[in-house]
Amino acid sequence: MLTREVVRALNKGVLDELDLTREIKHPGENGRAREQILRRFLERILPGKYKVGTGFVIDAVGGISNQIDIVVYRDDYHSVFEIGDVKHFMVESVVAVIENKASIASAAVLRQSFENIVSVKRLDRTNGGKNYFVPSRELLSKDKFYHQIFGAILTEKSLSAESLQSEFCGFFERTRDKNLWPNMYCDVRGSSFRYISADEHVIVDPRVATAFAISDPSADTYNPPLIELAYEVISLLRVLQLVDFSPADYFHGVTGRALKYVRFPDEMLQ
Repeated sequence: MLTREVVRALNKGVLDELDLTREIKHPGENGRAREQILRRFLERILPGKYKVGTGFVIDAVGGISNQIDIVVYRDDYHSVFEIGDVKHFMVESVVAVIENKASIASAAVLRQSFENIVSVKRLDRTNGGKNYFVPSRELLSKDKFYHQIFGAILTEKSLSAESLQSEFCGFFERTRDKNLWPNMYCDVRGSSFRYISADEHVIVDPRVATAFAISDPSADTYNPPLIELAYEVISLLRVLQLVDFSPADYFHGVTGRALKYVRFPDEMLQ
């Protein structure tokens, strides 16, 4: 099947590029090169109206996320605020965030990745219940999967499957609100973490999951995690609607209420 071969070639191309980064001897530059390769892969597969950036996500009620490695957002309707070269993305424009780590070889790095995803999912995308989709005018809900931001962790080197399971279980114990849980974990050379529904389907919505699974790279049914991530992101984008926002709530103090009024002379009002 041609489509399957194209997908396999895409995955192989990324892994081959990652192999070349081994020639970069400086650890910091090596890590940045790996992260750039994975970011460019996402840029190639996204529909044109979506962009990939890095920075902070903000909401209209004063919330701000931790710094995020990859932010998938729309720039055809929403503003992007820049301070120097640091971007701040309206939460209404953001559809997915991805922690892109060259290596997650310690529990501390994984836990920080969890917290970065949580810091975005905690933001109020509904703006106090006022935001709605365009053109349907359906109000956003904090409790509907397609109304919230997709969060994933992407890496090229992971903890063992046993350690991953232990860390995920620990995170679930500490964070009982399922709306804050990451939707996927992908090691491009190893395992992926996925949720399982009651009817034993692989899903990305933790709120309706009854179990989770970590894939076995040696299994006959193994799919490359990078391709799984691409599939889930593209599947999500094809059904998402445009989210409206309130300029007045972002641009505080522009409505004139704090201005000193000077009345026109009466003869000018006749």
